[in-house]
Parts: sequence; C-alpha cells; structure tokens
Amino acid sequence: MASTVEKGLALPPETIAAYRRDGAVLVKNLLSDQDLKRLENGLEEAHNAPSQMFSRYTGGDDSGETFVDQFPGERSADLRILLEQGPCAELAARLMGTPSAQLVLDQMFYKDAGQVLATPWHQDTPFLRVRGSQMARVWLPCDPSPAGVTLEVVRGSHLWNVVYDTSGRASRSDLAKADEGDAFSYDGVGEDNLPPLPDIDAHRDSFDIISWDVEPGDAVVFDGNILHGASGRANHPRKRRAYPCMFGGPDLQYQGEMAQGMPLPDNSDASTVPHGARIGDHPDVFPVVWREANWLPASKAQTNAPWQCLYLLPEPQGHGELRLISISA
Repeated sequence: MASTVEKGLALPPETIAAYRRDGAVLVKNLLSDQDLKRLENGLEEAHNAPSQMFSRYTGGDDSGETFVDQFPGERSADLRILLEQGPCAELAARLMGTPSAQLVLDQMFYKDAGQVLATPWHQDTPFLRVRGSQMARVWLPCDPSPAGVTLEVVRGSHLWNVVYDTSGRASRSDLAKADEGDAFSYDGVGEDNLPPLPDIDAHRDSFDIISWDVEPGDAVVFDGNILHGASGRANHPRKRRAYPCMFGGPDLQYQGEMAQGMPLPDNSDASTVPHGARIGDHPDVFPVVWREANWLPASKAQTNAPWQCLYLLPEPQGHGELRLISISA
C-alpha cells in the first residue's frame, strides 16, 4: 500500500500554517477527473454492497437517512486504488509534517436527497484506538455541498488538549439507529470518565465555527482531535456522499486500554501491540500508505530487520491484489 513520491505535492506554506493553527483547511481541486470517477463509482459500489460493519440512521420520525460504513476501500476496487495511489495520504503527511502516513480508518457517508440529518458535534479521537497529534482526516466530498449542510469545525479546538466522551451522538432525540450490521456497533464505543462535550449548538456565538462551500474534487482536511459536525436541512436537492480517510504519522500512539473502539484496518489483530506503542513500529496493523523516498521507521533504520508494507500489485483485470511484502533496510 506504500507509495513513494519523488516529486511531492506543492502545498503553500500558508496552507500548512493554517492547518496547524486552525485544525482544518479546504484544499481545492485535489482530485483529477479520473479520481472523481473512481470516487463516485466506488461509493455507489460500496453502498450497494455494504459490509457487516454498516450503520443506518434516520430522523426520529423515520425521515431522512444517513448510511455509514467502515473500510469501504476493502470492498471497492475504485476506492482502494484512490486510497493507495491517490494524493490523500501524501496530503495528510505534508500537513502533519510527518515522513509517512499510515491508515487508521476509512469510511463512507451516504445521505440521500431530501431531508439531511445533522451530524452531532464530536471528536474522532474517543472513537479511535490511537492518541496523539499526528492524525489527519482527509474528507473527499462526491457532491456539491454548501456551507450550510457540509462539515463544520470549531477552529483551534484540536489544541485544547482534551478528549470528550461520545455521548453527544447517543443523546440526540432526533436521530435514531434504524439498522446495523453484525460485525460492528457504535454502542459502547469510547472510554469511561471522559468529560462531556460542550453544548455548541446552544452557544454557537461563543465558538469560532468555520465551514466551506465544497465541490467534487475538493478535500477538507482536519485534525482528528478537532470538534466537528454538520448541520441538517429540511430539504436538500442532492445526495451528500463522502469518503473520509484517517491517516496517522509514525509517532501516533496505540490506545490499547479501550474496551471497545473502531475496527482496525483489515480487521488486524493488535493483541501484540503494547498500549502506548508508536504505530510507526507496527505497519502490520496500521499499513503505510505513503512515505518519503528513502525513509525508514526509526526502529528499523538502526537495524537490518525487514519491515512490512501493503502494496497493490496489478492484475490483468486491472483491479490489483494487496500483498504484504517485507522490505530489508
């Protein structure tokens, strides 16, 4: 899955500075026309053939629908190619300032035209089995979305040094879980004894909230620790489909003491990963998607021990095959 790019993305310094200061940026026209076709085809393919980790939500009166699924890139060849060969992982690494980007989670969100259900305010952090500042989510919208219904964030909240609990999702009376697969449930995900979220909607004027008009081909990139959500709308004429991927830098730490968290890539067995370990030392659990040329993890650079990456090997049908390959230093 790792790709080495000799000529990297040319990001303006002010974009990198804004990401680190605000916790989120909009990157315009990131995807090529071919990438956009893969994005739309892949989301439709994954939506039509959900995994057993899907969740489906409706409004309290059964109106509207939001479909969420985990790791659609494992089921859709188009999304897999976009994840592994597209610009997202390098973009995340450049903004984080890290020499590599490892996959933590990829998801899909699918909201039908008509009523758009609001996404409750939350952080990604308490759902994930990782902790630290090297965490960037690249959100790829498939449809035009005005600022009133798309992702919004509390500027700078990634620097508050607090992880909130996940109860905001559960306390919504206007959001009901209609269905879910057998392999994963959001019920019980998180940790005990975390502080409650502030009531942002009740005090919006007290928070610096930013959002953007987004178009297909754009990317919103935000820190995994930032507070974010999305407003609803009674009637929206378009679908809202998105493919967000969470990447981590090598110093991101594994959170092994959670009773229940989000699934890991490829349903990896993390039983051998110590709590607090750097994910850069465990690419078998968190695959390296992009790395700088001639870069090796610190633990491998000092030895001749091999390390592992997932690579996409081409097949005659053009879909490719994922194989775990050991590379000697």
